Amino acid sequence: MTSRGYRVRYLQVGEIPVGADEGVLYCDPLTSLVAYPSFEQYLIKMLPLLVGDRMHIAIGDVDGLREYVSQRRAADPGTFGHLAGNACMRTVGALTNAWAMTELSDVAFNVCGTFGGDEVIVAASGLSHDLFAEKIHGLCRTIKVSSPRPCSFALATLEGSTVIQEWAEDVYRGLVSAVDARLFHIKEQARLDGGHLEGSVSDLGVLSLLDQDATECPVMVGGGW
Repeated sequence: MTSRGYRVRYLQVGEIPVGADEGVLYCDPLTSLVAYPSFEQYLIKMLPLLVGDRMHIAIGDVDGLREYVSQRRAADPGTFGHLAGNACMRTVGALTNAWAMTELSDVAFNVCGTFGGDEVIVAASGLSHDLFAEKIHGLCRTIKVSSPRPCSFALATLEGSTVIQEWAEDVYRGLVSAVDARLFHIKEQARLDGGHLEGSVSDLGVLSLLDQDATECPVMVGGGW
C-alpha cells in the first residue's frame, strides 16, 4: 500500500519474508511477546523435537484486570479504561521477557508468547519439572511486585516421549487445553468465593502419553487430564 509516497508491505500470519530459510516468530507489538497464532504454529512444528527432553507449558492470566481498568477510569477518565489495561499488559510482557532472558537463558529451548488479551504462555524444554515450576513461581512473584496487577499461572509438563509430527497438533492442544482448563477452574473458584486471585500458581504435575506405540494419537493421562 502507499501513503504520502511511502510504500509499506504487511506480512500475513505464517508468511515467510523473502530470504528467510525458516519460519518467523511474529512479535506482539503491545507486549513484545510472540504473537498468537505464530507461537502455536511454531511450537507444533517443534514439538516432536522437544518432547523427548520433557515439554513444559505455563499459562498466566492477569488477576482482577477488569476491576483495575474500571478503577483507573474512575480515577483518571483520560486513561479510557483500555489504555490502563494496555499499559498493564505492556508491563507484564516486558517483565516476562526480562525473566526469560535471565531464568531460561541456559535451557535447551524456551519461547514466551501471548495467549489472549490478558494472558501469557511460556513453553520450555530441557529442564526438570520441579525446576520449571520453581521458575514460574519466580515469574509470578516478579509480576506481583512490579506490575499494576498480579498474574496467576497454571503449569504442566509432558514427560519425555516420542511424538511424530502427525500427532503434534493434537498433543499440543491437549497439553495447552489441560493447563488452560486448570487456570480457568482456579479463577472461577475464586470468583465463586467472592473475589479474585492475587498471584497464585497451580501445578498439574507431569503428564504422560498412555501408549507411545499406538498407531493413532495416544491418550494423555495424569495430573488431572
